[in-house]
Amino acid sequence: MKGKTCCITGHRDVPDKEINSIKKALYQEIKKAVKNGFTVFLSGFADGVDQYFAEIVLELQKENGNLKLIAVLPYRSRVKGLNRRVQTRALLSACTEMVVI
Repeated sequence: MKGKTCCITGHRDVPDKEINSIKKALYQEIKKAVKNGFTVFLSGFADGVDQYFAEIVLELQKENGNLKLIAVLPYRSRVKGLNRRVQTRALLSACTEMVVI
């Protein structure tokens, strides 16, 4: 894994009224990270902030093909759980790599 790496961990249960402001703040922080040379982004894909992070990285990847999103999952059956939902299945399939630890 070459390049500067950024990873995320965050709250799972985000109140609906706070989701947009959290996504906006995450977007700004990820943009700063990219500007500072970060190109590899790791997400554990927990519900909530981890997945918002993944969505934003993939959005920014459209502008900057050098960005890589890597899913770092805690156990193999987590992959099955994530693949049950259309949205998370799409996020996982868009990852550059998936690592199960």
